[in-house]
Amino acid sequence: MTIPKPHITPDSFFHRTTSSPSPSDSLLSPWPITIYFISGNPGLISYYQLFLSLLSSNIASSQAARQSGVHIVGHSLAGFELEPKSTGKRVPTLQNHEKQTPQESGKAKHIHNLEEQICFVQSRLDGHMRRLRRDSDPVSTNDLDLDVASEKPKVILIGHSVGTYIAMEILRRHRERQNSGTASNAEGDADADFDIVGGIMLFPTVLDIAKSPSGQKLTFLLRIIPQFALLVSLFARILTALLPTGMLRGLVRSVMRAPPESAVELTTKFLKSKHGVRQALHMAADEMRNITSDQWSDDVWGVSRSTPTAGEKSQPLSRLYFYFGRNDHWVAEQTREEILAARGGLHAETGHGPKMIVCEESVPHAFCLRHNETMANKVADMVQEIIE
Repeated sequence: MTIPKPHITPDSFFHRTTSSPSPSDSLLSPWPITIYFISGNPGLISYYQLFLSLLSSNIASSQAARQSGVHIVGHSLAGFELEPKSTGKRVPTLQNHEKQTPQESGKAKHIHNLEEQICFVQSRLDGHMRRLRRDSDPVSTNDLDLDVASEKPKVILIGHSVGTYIAMEILRRHRERQNSGTASNAEGDADADFDIVGGIMLFPTVLDIAKSPSGQKLTFLLRIIPQFALLVSLFARILTALLPTGMLRGLVRSVMRAPPESAVELTTKFLKSKHGVRQALHMAADEMRNITSDQWSDDVWGVSRSTPTAGEKSQPLSRLYFYFGRNDHWVAEQTREEILAARGGLHAETGHGPKMIVCEESVPHAFCLRHNETMANKVADMVQEIIE
């Protein structure tokens, strides 16, 4: 099987492996598996390009990729885009045929809160799945059973940091609209009907983020400094205007403790962007207010209810993986232990429910700076377990 190179722009990532089914693949799904990645804050997909490229290579050689094909998709969060909206280039991924939101199409730059980011990602995911049905060349179903040929496309969500909270919320909302019998996107398009069969949550900030070491510091600054996000963004604009680019790169390199040059270059571009710093801090402040107690039901966590809700439609539970770091400055140690105690025990006892993993290799929260290969290998194994 020929493995094409990923299509990468500063604001998007798309990789596709085509299927090469054998005659024995009688239970083959007609749709490729979609792996949708949701970034942390700041929401620049460019930070994860190496990770996603390595993940693509690892997954491309798997049996599932050879049989059904795999799409790996990601996009920067709203307000973090580094490219102008109208480039005149055709990008064969999420950017095609997307409708701009009023905030995106207006002249004034809108700063997005956490709820708007959730809606933005859900709209992007729906749009990709709608185009998957329209544009893909699904595996021929002539020799397949009718039940198999009519099955829904499958999605695996991967989130990092606040992207895990967004992923959990998308999972909850998607299940609710499936249960209500309105499995369609915001425009009422039934082609958005799909199953989220798995979720991989990397360094998850799903509960009580304000109790983490960095969360406590940010909360304190937000309390004592009115308009903190605006003031810091103005300072960043002044700093980037006064410092030559080379000196700014040197400052970034020093603060980030000599990361790869690609990260230095990207962070420099982010600091020089007109609204990126304000968007990141505004969103972070909203995270402190909204990411608090567990608000998800057992079925969202991948646990069967003992008694289904009246009128609830049957749908598969998602297989969830939570990968925690040690001494994670965005996840308090107590919060991690509470999640493990409340949600991790069932999987250890029965093999069902979310699987909780605590890193023993000192991988930091910002794994995408120096630990891409390690995490790509781990995530590829999790993906394989979900789809096998």
